[in-house]
Amino acid sequence: MASALTMLLTLLISVAYLYLFQKNKKLKFKDAYLILAVMLGALSTTFLNIELQLGAVISSAAVGVLGSFIPENFPAKHKGISIRTAIYCGSFIGMGSILVNNHYLFIAFAGLISGIYFCITSNWLNGFGGKLGTLAFVGVAISYFLTYIFFN
Repeated sequence: MASALTMLLTLLISVAYLYLFQKNKKLKFKDAYLILAVMLGALSTTFLNIELQLGAVISSAAVGVLGSFIPENFPAKHKGISIRTAIYCGSFIGMGSILVNNHYLFIAFAGLISGIYFCITSNWLNGFGGKLGTLAFVGVAISYFLTYIFFN
């Protein structure tokens, strides 16, 4: 029952995001490095969390601190967003439980989806707390939903 409710909630969130933002945003080739940065943050945090057993919070903090050393305009600030923010968004994906985030391919796919939503929502909810964590949740939930449908 809980998994059906989770899948329904995931589907509704996805439809709402796509409906609200399809008219305002188009993904461009310049968005690719932000999407890759989200994926890099997710995979790095997962590696530190699972392989080195640092724990979710320490792993995310380490990725965030390392990401903060990247110059703000590297390679160029796109849509007012630096690559540091994208890496930190990805670090929230890597904080998940090993019971859900059980494979690096799953993490990369969740990072891809979160990265796409990260670019789509770049001008929405700026300055509000919880945006990056919510985007990470959406990416993991959609990835889990799709793997449940196609691989179970």
